[in-house]
Amino acid sequence: MTKIVFPVSDMQRATSFYGSLGFEVESFDADYAWVTHRGEEILHLALVPNLDPGANHAAGYFHVQDATEWHAAWTAGGADVGPIDDHPWGMREFALKDPSGNRLRIGQNL
Repeated sequence: MTKIVFPVSDMQRATSFYGSLGFEVESFDADYAWVTHRGEEILHLALVPNLDPGANHAAGYFHVQDATEWHAAWTAGGADVGPIDDHPWGMREFALKDPSGNRLRIGQNL
């Protein structure tokens, strides 16, 4: 299975962010961690100390069963998520960025 490795400028801030979304975060060491959801590893975090979040164009797509449910949960938890929309390419999607500028797009088939 493929895993996304997101660069992060501040590991503590990154692990707190993903934890606030309801993911479990396990640190390997001060420079590396992995993020799991319901026991399944979904992405990794790698410290890049000089990373400029404004210039970071890393992105990942999470294909889920119910994007509306994810959007509602993250919104209720205080995450700064974009609007959820149905698109002509047959997907319901929304997006957000983590503190290091990594873009997460979450979508489901319509």
